[in-house]
Formats: sequence, structure tokens, C-alpha cells
Amino acid sequence: MSQKQQAQSVLEIKNLHTGFLIDNELHHAVMDVSFNVNSKEIVCVVGESGCGKSVMSLSIMQLLPKTNSKISAGEVIFNGEDLVQKSEKEMNQIRGKDIAMIFQEPMTALNPVFSIGWQLREVLFNHLEISKQKATNKAIDLLKQVGISRPEKIMDEYPHQLSGGMRQRVIIAMAIALQPKLLIADEPTTALDVTIQAQILELLKGIQNQVNMAIMLITHDLGVVAEMADRVIVMYAGQIVEKAGVVELFTKPKHPYTQSLLESIPKMDKTVEKLNTIDGIVPSLDNMPEVGCRFAGRCPKAFGDCPLITPQLAEVAAGQYARCLLFDECYPDKTSRIKEVEKV
Repeated sequence: MSQKQQAQSVLEIKNLHTGFLIDNELHHAVMDVSFNVNSKEIVCVVGESGCGKSVMSLSIMQLLPKTNSKISAGEVIFNGEDLVQKSEKEMNQIRGKDIAMIFQEPMTALNPVFSIGWQLREVLFNHLEISKQKATNKAIDLLKQVGISRPEKIMDEYPHQLSGGMRQRVIIAMAIALQPKLLIADEPTTALDVTIQAQILELLKGIQNQVNMAIMLITHDLGVVAEMADRVIVMYAGQIVEKAGVVELFTKPKHPYTQSLLESIPKMDKTVEKLNTIDGIVPSLDNMPEVGCRFAGRCPKAFGDCPLITPQLAEVAAGQYARCLLFDECYPDKTSRIKEVEKV
């Protein structure tokens, strides 16, 4: 176990359930999710679109609409306190200062009618008693820190005048302005070209080392996971199906979903190859299986128990957890199998 993994926990999510009202019935987009993020650690949350990654992150920040969503169970422990129980006023003091978030599309995160300088100063004014001149100087320093040249000029420009990569750097500057203990980055490189993606990831890693913050990085890109992660959380249909250290996940994946994702990545040592595909799609919120494994209908290793018995997340190897009936540990009550299968 690395020093990062032995570090003190910054965030602990316990049995989180988050749902949305559809025809006056609550359907869970996040179901029984539990994991922690340690100080100075990067935890990557990976999975297809619709797996509940972003809903989980918005649940942490308490940013889901109150009209049609609800955290029905669970705790989000930060600094020893449950964020689920916090009022909006209390959360406003935590957001930005102690926990910051980077969204995947910088144009929606920046206000198009205010200058970059105004928006950076506003972040500082919301949490600090500081003069305008000191706020301006701090904002310029932040722009320099995220690698923006001519920061004094950028301060007077508007979001539409900047490239996508520049806008994302501004968002990162805003996120680290108050040196938060935890940074949540939701698909921070999705809208950027490959070269800029690499620069942004390198920037995040560099800043993390400078200010010693923890990062929870949400992505569907396993290349990003390999580059950034200390530990990995794999989600499918609102549940965690595997969690492990990054090396173990890439070398000895346990869950068939994780294996299928890895098999769909092109190999550098092959000039021509047929990539693996996962048949079907993630089930919709109002069509989630009530019992059984949620991946059973798409799983190449599914057998008789899979649609009938709901697997629990269990440790199936040292430090490696999976939610799959291929492992006896995942049976909720040690029920005998319908048929014998070979373990992965």
C-alpha cells in the first residue's frame, strides 16, 4: 500500500442512494455507493455515460435540483461532518473553499457577461475579506499558476475570447483559488483536443503536488485513469462494480465489466486489431433490474444466478473489491450456485 493510500481520509461516502422522481416514483441513479478519498490522493471514477458518476459528484456537492431529486439514504462525510445534513447556507461556505469542482464544459461554468478578472475576484470575495487590489493581484498569480501567459490582459477578457483550453485553465484557477482540501473534476478534458487534454492533466497533477489536495477525477477515458489514478472506482448502472489500486485494476481486473472496458482499448503494439465492444446499453433509470446483477444482460460471463441473485460488493483479492457472482464472497447469504462456473 502506498503512502498516499495510508494517508488520512478527506472524504468518506457511506451507502449513498440518490434518486430522481419519475411519475412520482423515486428511481435511484446512485445505489449503495461507498468509498473514500484520502489526502494527497487521486481517485478516478470511471464508467460509461449513464452510470451515475456525475450524479454521485453532484450529490457530494449538494448541487442536484431539490424539485425532482433526493438523497434517500447514506452519508457524505467531509471533515468529520455529514454534508447531506448541511443547509444551503452552510454548503455555500464549503463549496469553493474546502471542496471545489471543475465541470466538463467550461463555457457553462463561466458567466459569459463578466470578465475573467471579475469572476476570479468574485470567488475570493465570497470567502475572504480582501481588498479589490489584493484580489486582483491574487487572481493574476492564479492565472500564472495555471500556465496562462499575459495574465494581466486575460483578466480583462471574456470567456468567448478564450480557447477551450484557456477557459479550462481559468476554471482550474478558480477551483484552486482557496486551496481546497478536495477537488472534484468531472470529465475536465472531454471537450478538449488530445494535446490540450494532456496539458490539463499534467497541470492538475502539478497543482495537486504543490498544494497537497486530494482529487476525485470522473472520466470515461481509461487512458486518463492510467495516467492519473492512485485508486480506481468502476461504476455501472449506479453501483460500484469494482474498486482497486490502478496497477491491480489494469493488470488483474476482476469484474467482467472492467475487463470488457479494458478490452475495448486499442493496443499500441498492434497495427490492426478488432476492438471489443459491449453489446447493449446501460439500463435507464426507470428500467433498472430490481434483483440480480445489473450488468447480467450485457455480460459475456453471465450464468444462471446472475439475473436472480443480487451480488454484494466484497473483497475478492487483497485490496481489490468486486460485485460479481463469479466470486463466492459476493453472494449475499452464501447461496449455492445454480451451476458451477470457473473463477476469473
